[in-house]
Amino acid sequence: MLMNNSIQQITKRLRSLRSPIRDKKRFFSLSLFWINVLLLALIIRLPFITKRTGDYINHLEPWLRFFTQEGYSVFRYDTFYYNFPYPFLLSLSITLFPNNPLVAVKSVSTIFDFVLAFFVYKCVRLKYRESEGGAFIPVLAALAIIFSPIVILNSAAWGQNDTIYTAFLVACLYALLTERQGWAFVAFGLSISFKFQAMLLAPLFLWLLLKRQVNWRYFPLSLLVYITLTIPAWFIGRPLDELLLTYYSQSTRYPNNISVTNIYAFSRSSEVYEGLYAAGLIWSVYIMLAITLLIYKSRVKMTLNLLVH
Repeated sequence: MLMNNSIQQITKRLRSLRSPIRDKKRFFSLSLFWINVLLLALIIRLPFITKRTGDYINHLEPWLRFFTQEGYSVFRYDTFYYNFPYPFLLSLSITLFPNNPLVAVKSVSTIFDFVLAFFVYKCVRLKYRESEGGAFIPVLAALAIIFSPIVILNSAAWGQNDTIYTAFLVACLYALLTERQGWAFVAFGLSISFKFQAMLLAPLFLWLLLKRQVNWRYFPLSLLVYITLTIPAWFIGRPLDELLLTYYSQSTRYPNNISVTNIYAFSRSSEVYEGLYAAGLIWSVYIMLAITLLIYKSRVKMTLNLLVH
């Protein structure tokens, strides 16, 4: 009996000595894997770096040239059709790549490709635990983002900022899933500060509010973040009302959305757009009220299985 106990103690001690070695090997293997993934992802993006799109030629390039000449005083003027945080990131990037503004633009978006993949990995990992045999599923989800053709084209080829606001949206989702409501609304505020399309996640907040799964006191955090991110441009000299109404200015600058995929695209005529505008607005309000009523009456609660598939 004593012999068996001694053998068991020795075995446990040997296992405890092996575990740090195994952990180091595992850490080294994972680090090597992700380094190779990072290098491969960058290599795939390299051929697209020199591509100049219409948006870059017509909007980004003139603004970058203006910034190079005038410095941060450019933020006094309404010379860029994005909200302040995005051109501010571009201004930081152009100081790193002063001789290659195209790389400066695309490097910002490309960095957020990996930020987006990281938060996708974190969200999926909540559902598929290693102990349950799902260790590779979160990794595959992250790889699907990093090597997605649309993600690569959007950032590396077109130089758009969609992965930036999407990364913050997924960070918001992760905070909700881990019951960090305050951080969720901060992340949502960051997202909407970069692009108004972040409002597509607003119905989720409506659902959670009606189901009493979020506290309404956290909602002002998103607005506070949005306002806070406009303060630097206000200090530089830009009128505060212009900063706060950036997205309204965008809607008046591009009133006829007949060049994007929606019902108005069936006709290139602005007259048709104006004729359908009132009907479309009433229909949208009706749909939102109907969805709100359905959510209120439904007994379904938002869970991890519903949010992460």
